[in-house]
Amino acid sequence: MTTKVYCYHCMTYHRPESMRKIRTRTGERWRCIRSIEAAQSSTDVRDAFGERQSELNKARARAVQESALLGRRLAELTL
Repeated sequence: MTTKVYCYHCMTYHRPESMRKIRTRTGERWRCIRSIEAAQSSTDVRDAFGERQSELNKARARAVQESALLGRRLAELTL
């Protein structure tokens, strides 16, 4: 099993070879190369990346919520 590292920017896990440690005000954090490169691009590219990432994060959150709701409904049915 491959160990994955959490990217605080994307809020997801990536392979360690696609990550870099970044120094922040609160200490060092892992960030994926893709987000680092997007941040160094032009404003339009950076904004487009941010919007895509926000949509991905919202879709993941919805999927987790729906899964939890389904699990609760199944548990209610078995009681």
